[in-house]
Amino acid sequence: MTSIRPTLTAALILSSLAGTALARDGDLDPTFGTGGYTVVDFGSFSTAYGMAIAPDGKVVLGGVVDSGAATGFDFAVARLDRDGHPDTSFSFDGKTTVAVGAGAATDTSFNTIVQSDGKIVLIGDGPDTDVGGDDTDMEVVRFNVDGTLDTSFSGDGKAFINFDAGGANYDRALDGVQLANGKLILVGNAEVTGQGRDFAIVRLNADGSRDTSFDGDGRVTLHFDLDPAFKDETASSVAIDADGNILVAGIAAHGSANSFDFAIARLKPNGTLDPNFGGDGRVTVAFDIGGDFDDQALELHVGPDGAIYLTGVATDNGYDFAAVKLLPDGTPDPGFGNGGKVTVPFDLGAPNSDISYGSALQPDGKLVLVGFVSIDTDNNDIALARLDTAGQLDPTFGFAGKQVIPLDLGGALFDAAVRARVYGGHLVFGGVTTGAGDYQQFLAGRIVIDTVFADGFEVQP
Repeated sequence: MTSIRPTLTAALILSSLAGTALARDGDLDPTFGTGGYTVVDFGSFSTAYGMAIAPDGKVVLGGVVDSGAATGFDFAVARLDRDGHPDTSFSFDGKTTVAVGAGAATDTSFNTIVQSDGKIVLIGDGPDTDVGGDDTDMEVVRFNVDGTLDTSFSGDGKAFINFDAGGANYDRALDGVQLANGKLILVGNAEVTGQGRDFAIVRLNADGSRDTSFDGDGRVTLHFDLDPAFKDETASSVAIDADGNILVAGIAAHGSANSFDFAIARLKPNGTLDPNFGGDGRVTVAFDIGGDFDDQALELHVGPDGAIYLTGVATDNGYDFAAVKLLPDGTPDPGFGNGGKVTVPFDLGAPNSDISYGSALQPDGKLVLVGFVSIDTDNNDIALARLDTAGQLDPTFGFAGKQVIPLDLGGALFDAAVRARVYGGHLVFGGVTTGAGDYQQFLAGRIVIDTVFADGFEVQP
């Protein structure tokens, strides 16, 4: 497995726990949707890779839908009201799709941003039809609050960014964030001749054009090169700290094609590496506890005190949920877990693939990891785990710090949460399910986490 989030496959589904009494943090909130969750049906195969909360508390899901032979796979977005019902003020029925590239292209949105003005940005990749072959470009689409394309963004609501630095020119965007000045930061990977795939960072102006004040042309690549033979590196998550520095996390290969470490870099606002972080702006963290040493950072958060949290997976007889806490200078926090590192195994059944795709940082410093766990080779359930500020499983959450939610709505029994955000005393998650019709569909759910949190609190990556 070389990159978990982008290779999420057609296995993702859900079934109801309606009627379950709310007894503890970690339970589905029955006041959201139907029994705590909502399924969004586009009428064909679809996957929600991204989820964000709008300023008014509405839930936005973004991803990909199979639109048929004419346009192939297209970007898709759905908006729900605060209580999990389709928002009919958005594209009449709460959902819409857009063909980004020309023809029957495979355009995939991997993440979702809701701007401060409520506009929705989907980011991902698609084939460069000017070049052909395996060449892909970063793709960005912006919607108005009513679901129409925002023509003030790049002229038609769509922007394309390439690096085209060699190889198959495989460039893609996996995460993004809006800055306080309205500009957008996108991160992912760019293929570079002789370097494999490198971290790629782009800064766009509010109108979708590249910001040339950022490293001269709005684009930056950086590499770790832990091994001279294997140089594949991908940035999966981005966050901005209180000083405006850009933190970018993902994976860096070492030792073999299937061995990766957590990797994080900190850039100054102008796009140069910050030497005050890790000595040269870059830090890697290895778990190396089993298997192919395939350790992947998939999400990043910065706490109010500047502490940095990375979450994802580590290999150990399959995959385990994993988290790392770094101090602001990039050194591991010795007061968190074991030398700054934590793994959470569920091990409910072979192949023991317990994968945390996303996470959310609560205002009290507790960290919630979300994803799925394998029950057996053909059955996977939504899973969550909460760590306290010392990196220990929080016994007040679920069952001894863990929660497993089997929903099983369709023929395939793969349930997964992909993204999570804290809002109004709840944890909202986005994911996928196989519902009626037995094809993959968007999913949103809401979990009770702590009713003392002030309504409206939200943590974005």
